[in-house]
Amino acid sequence: SSCLSSTYAPTSADDLVLALQNSFVRTSELIRWLELVDAIDALLLLKPSEPVAITLHPEPYLQLEAGQESILRLTCRASSFPPPKYEWYFNGKPLSSRIQAGPVLELFNLTTDHSGTYKCRAWNACGSESFSNDCEVVVTPCRRKLVNKPPTLYATDKVALLISNANYEHDEKLFLTENDVESLAKSLAALNFRILAFKDLGKRDIINAVRTFCHFLQNGTYSLFYYAGHGFKCCGKDYIQSIDCSNECSVEDCVCFQDVIACIKSTPSSFNLIMWDACRDCRETSLDSKTSIVQTDPPHGSLRARRSSVVVYATSPYNSAVEVKGHQNGLFMEHLKRHVGRTVPVHEAIRCTLRDFESHALSDWQIPVVKYDIAGDHSLCDAILDGPGYRGNETLWTFVSTLPPDEEFRVTETGLSLRVTFSCDREVFCNSMLVTASLLPPVPSIHIDLQ
Repeated sequence: SSCLSSTYAPTSADDLVLALQNSFVRTSELIRWLELVDAIDALLLLKPSEPVAITLHPEPYLQLEAGQESILRLTCRASSFPPPKYEWYFNGKPLSSRIQAGPVLELFNLTTDHSGTYKCRAWNACGSESFSNDCEVVVTPCRRKLVNKPPTLYATDKVALLISNANYEHDEKLFLTENDVESLAKSLAALNFRILAFKDLGKRDIINAVRTFCHFLQNGTYSLFYYAGHGFKCCGKDYIQSIDCSNECSVEDCVCFQDVIACIKSTPSSFNLIMWDACRDCRETSLDSKTSIVQTDPPHGSLRARRSSVVVYATSPYNSAVEVKGHQNGLFMEHLKRHVGRTVPVHEAIRCTLRDFESHALSDWQIPVVKYDIAGDHSLCDAILDGPGYRGNETLWTFVSTLPPDEEFRVTETGLSLRVTFSCDREVFCNSMLVTASLLPPVPSIHIDLQ
């Protein structure tokens, strides 16, 4: 016979049986070895029973939110011999055995019906039992939220100011700027923008148009400003050439684009897309600090920094913007109009425009520049919220957009009537009106158009 070492650790019941043959061991050592191999039946014959004692209670209070992703997880642990079993209770009644999982209770897809008192009963085969402390669970209603989606964006109104300067008195005529404004205006009208489109404006006209535009820009408004025409860069600033500027093209005859940006950004509008589609060639010209930079008198108080705008230049500093003979639009608008009406964030529409731009044969001659101070996913397609902001602009909009009513005059000597109708030039320009006169009933070969 031999004695087993006190450090002996069997790896299986068979290993223990072989080791015990012809060996002398103490009962306590045998029990320890039987526990190592989880020989419960043998232990029941040798080991004294131990009462159930809770060693880990569930948390006393939990507050959770209902929803498909919510989980209630409670843990209770106990010591005893024979080993304990677990049963969970809800409001004093045993839970179904199908949703019990031993010492850990997990419930998924919680609703407010899961609110109540939970506790655990631990018991063993010898009849000993013990209950855990209560856990009070409160499941609140789900607060509706979008997972992995930004908050819904909307506008209180959407207004666009579009300016085309083409027929210059002392500079080269431009052939595509009116097409550019027309293309953009019709795309924006389909997105429910109020369109203020003007052609061939002088310096004072431009300033007045910007001031009127800014009066529309109330809290929550989306605004879009677009200028197509001649322009230049001087002393770090960009200048809009008025239609009547002199041959010398002094900055005194022009409107500073940075002043226009400042005027728009001084309003409480929530989003501004500001676009310059003109040359940015460098001009050497006198700069009188007292009079040359046009101040457009922001109507909404002092200027302050705001995250509200995306500013797009159709070309980079000291470079030209291109009109290609035979094309319908200028190079920038040719690519922008493909994306301006898409239901995507503005920064995505601009990114796609620049990507398409790169494939054009003249892309190395005209490189657009984009400046952001806003990171939101605003889209030109965002809905308009019918509210005080929108209705408050109706009076001003009616004043600036209403055409004269059509008229009909009776020509008594002939029995005919002369009908006079009014429409916007190209259906978009506010300051250029088509007047059409026609006889009723129609007389062959007689038709009068007045512009």
